[in-house]
Amino acid sequence: MVSAPTAPTPPPVPLAFAAVPQTSTRRARAPEVALRVSGALRRRMRRPQPLLRLPAVAGPIHPDDDMRHPEDAGGTHYARVGHSAVAAIGRSLADAGRGFGDVESCLDMPCGYGRVLRLLAREIAPDRITACDINRQAIRFCATQFGVRPLRSTPGLDGMRLGHHDLIWCGSLVTHLDEERVAQLLRSFTEALLPGGIAVVTIHAEPPTTGEFAPRRDEIADALRTRGHHHIAYEGALFDYGHAWHTPEHVTRAFAAASGDTVRLVSHRPRGWDENQDVLAFRRES
Repeated sequence: MVSAPTAPTPPPVPLAFAAVPQTSTRRARAPEVALRVSGALRRRMRRPQPLLRLPAVAGPIHPDDDMRHPEDAGGTHYARVGHSAVAAIGRSLADAGRGFGDVESCLDMPCGYGRVLRLLAREIAPDRITACDINRQAIRFCATQFGVRPLRSTPGLDGMRLGHHDLIWCGSLVTHLDEERVAQLLRSFTEALLPGGIAVVTIHAEPPTTGEFAPRRDEIADALRTRGHHHIAYEGALFDYGHAWHTPEHVTRAFAAASGDTVRLVSHRPRGWDENQDVLAFRRES
């Protein structure tokens, strides 16, 4: 869980986890929530919209895929972000002395509508990939269109059974979680990683200079310097979902704590995903 194609801004909030728009600055009132629920029901009942096909994008795009910006008419930016992710995963595997050909089972969480997954399925056999998201429609789409295995996650990220994998791709999820849910997620990843398995996780490691949170840059920078992390919940969002920043050192320590020091950092590439998010590669040692 990137906006306008002309600027390397953070990826938009995955629909599955957000109860209100990212730009909301006020608490949701009950009538607003009711309207959103009724709107979701209307969307389920409406006539299905045709899939989109854009020149730059491999495979169809679901009409509800909010990773595609309306200004990205040809899909160039959408495709670029996907290719950048797969390149980052490949580099992370190489840092650990492995390659795509070694992967027997891969988890993509959160998969959304497959911006990265559609390209990952070119490197790894689709029947070896599990597409995980809280959005049922998204995982059904990925399973139908790309031949992967669907798996629905839990809203609070607790009690998840993710299977067992030797590669986990977690692009833009930690960037939206508070520390309680980061710890839950990393514990789940520890249980899901096979010995020698690689988890590739992206983070926002720098205070923002533009966008909604730029006015709070000093607050965020101070938190990163003193605590190693900072989280701002979107008003009215479920499970305190919001926007989060972490230092690589903090995430490394958190993964070590969640795993009993069995998951360790392999590599760190600043702004390694589309010149935006840092890419951290971890390996489970035993």
